[in-house]
Amino acid sequence: MPIEPQSGLPGELLLLFTVIIWMLFIIIRLGNPQNVLNRWCFISGMIFSIGVLKEYLYFTLFPWLSQAFPSLLDESGAMVVYSVLTGFFYYFSMPCALIFSLYFSRINIIFPKIFSWLKVAAFIPGLLMGFLFPYSKTRYFQLHFRPFFPIVTIYNAVYGLILTYLILHTLYKERKEPYYPQKKRVAILVLLPIWYWIISALLVHSLILTHLFKAWQGNFLILLVLLVYFLSAAFRGGIMGTRFRHEIFDWDKDGQMMGQGARCIRHLCKNELSKINWCAKNLASSVSPEENASYADIIFRSTEHLKNCMEKMQYYSQEIRLEKMSCPILPLLHACTDEFSHLYPGISIEIECNPEIILLCDKEAVQEVFNNLISNAAEAMNHSGTLSIKVIPGRRLLELSFSDTGKGIPPEFLPRLFEPYSTTKPTSNGHMGLGLFFCQKVMKKHGGRIAVNSRMEAGTVFSLFFPWKSEQKTKKAIFQKN
Repeated sequence: MPIEPQSGLPGELLLLFTVIIWMLFIIIRLGNPQNVLNRWCFISGMIFSIGVLKEYLYFTLFPWLSQAFPSLLDESGAMVVYSVLTGFFYYFSMPCALIFSLYFSRINIIFPKIFSWLKVAAFIPGLLMGFLFPYSKTRYFQLHFRPFFPIVTIYNAVYGLILTYLILHTLYKERKEPYYPQKKRVAILVLLPIWYWIISALLVHSLILTHLFKAWQGNFLILLVLLVYFLSAAFRGGIMGTRFRHEIFDWDKDGQMMGQGARCIRHLCKNELSKINWCAKNLASSVSPEENASYADIIFRSTEHLKNCMEKMQYYSQEIRLEKMSCPILPLLHACTDEFSHLYPGISIEIECNPEIILLCDKEAVQEVFNNLISNAAEAMNHSGTLSIKVIPGRRLLELSFSDTGKGIPPEFLPRLFEPYSTTKPTSNGHMGLGLFFCQKVMKKHGGRIAVNSRMEAGTVFSLFFPWKSEQKTKKAIFQKN
């Protein structure tokens, strides 16, 4: 049968439509090729682009090819290619989008044991649809089998409802997180074109609203706006942020961080070198052994301070390699708090923890995280107040909360809290803004996350969430052995 004439957008605009989709999702992919969210967002977008590409091929390119090169492609061949592309698009675009939403909602962390099975299960309905409506005949079913569109609509709408619930539920749970605005932008980027397509293409065809058959092409404007929106967000502060952040989208961010790091080091060195220079001048003119010893002591402390700061900067900035082991949590906390109890006698430290709780983690890295949070709490309370540490075991996550009675963190500072070299404290005291950046790196390496909740003059709560398997749960014999 001859290829039907195309209405709606001309072929050139359909090709441009396809290129815009490719541009948007290639930019996302190149932003961070190692990030699994970027990867599945790219895969989903490229499969969705087939929906537009097949229209251009079938209604514009194939008629020209069949006339210019009749031996290369006839009408039946064009029909088969169109049908296969349509079937692949209808059956597998939403399963890929669903896998993206699973990663978005951290199902891989919350339910690690069943996650791989969920990924496989997501594609099984698509394979069954391919048996029910073979790929090579989807064009025939579109034109001659009325139940086809209602079935395909229900199939894709069910996927759409599930992924929408996962994304919106995650946004609600993480609405107080500093990266929430970025995740909200990603939700808009994903959900808007998906639901427009389900309603304007599948539902319209199911209801046989003939005059609206080409309404799906309105996605051309939506994708164009989303491309501009994506680029604008990337320059304003980023998009595709949490298990995805600033380092994956802003090409100039590293330069900014280097600039902040250079200013931090310059300020730190300037203060200490001024002390050393002052002492050296006095040493040159002093004849008193007591004065010389005092000046030498200042020089010694300054050089040790510089040495310690440089070592900490190197340690916090380098790539973290975990050496996981089974660690009882309570002794690990006591090892940190006992030292601070001597340093800050004005701080009361309260710990609520089942002594049998064991966590699989890198002991040294996690202990450094604890030290950072406890030290920050001590300074926030001006060395006087109460620090409450609670260990809360859940079904899939182990939460450790560090709650202080300090002055709180200014709201405008919260979005930048985990950025390197970002600090409200004076760098002359050795604060370089790397502590919380390091904590976040450690938690990400463990497959967990760090969250903060703070109110001015009411204190701050930092919460660490570790993946926690049932076999990590407490065993008294192991604890006693350790």
